[in-house]
Amino acid sequence: QIVTSIGRMDMIEKFEDTPFEKNHQSTVADDFYYRVYEDKWPVCDGHLLFVPKENSVKFITITLQATVQYGEKLVEEGKIDGYHFGMNMREPAGQSVMWPHIHFMPRKEGDVEGFPGSVRFAVRNGRGPSYYLNHPKYKEEYSKLHQHILDEEGFIRDE
Repeated sequence: QIVTSIGRMDMIEKFEDTPFEKNHQSTVADDFYYRVYEDKWPVCDGHLLFVPKENSVKFITITLQATVQYGEKLVEEGKIDGYHFGMNMREPAGQSVMWPHIHFMPRKEGDVEGFPGSVRFAVRNGRGPSYYLNHPKYKEEYSKLHQHILDEEGFIRDE
C-alpha cells in the first residue's frame, strides 16, 4: 500500500487553515508546492519554515528537497557553514502545529562554544549524550560542556 497523505484526525485539514496563513506570517518565498516563512520564535537568525501546501508525501518530499537545495546554495555562496533541517511529526516528537513543516536553521563555524551537540539529547541512552561522553575524540570537551549530564539518572559514562 502506498501512503499518499500524512496525518491523523487532529491534523489541520487545509493549508489555508494553518497558523502560518491565518496569522499572515512573514513570507520569504512562495512556490506551487510550498511556502517559506520566517519562524515566529526563531532558534537563531535565519530560522525558516518550509511548509508544503498540501499534506501529502509528494508535497512534503518536494519541500524537503527545496530545503536542502536552499541550505546547499547558502553554503556554496559562503553565507553559512552548515545547517540543520528537520520535522517534528506527531505530538510525542514535539509537533505543536499539526501541519507538516520543515525547520531550517543555518549554522556558522563557532556559533556555539565547544562541540555543537544539537539533537544529541533526543533519545536517552541512545547514540546521544552517552555516546559523546565516551567518544575518543570529544569525550573531554563534551564532558566539560555538559557536566550536568553526568549526574542525570539514565546516562551511563564509561570510566
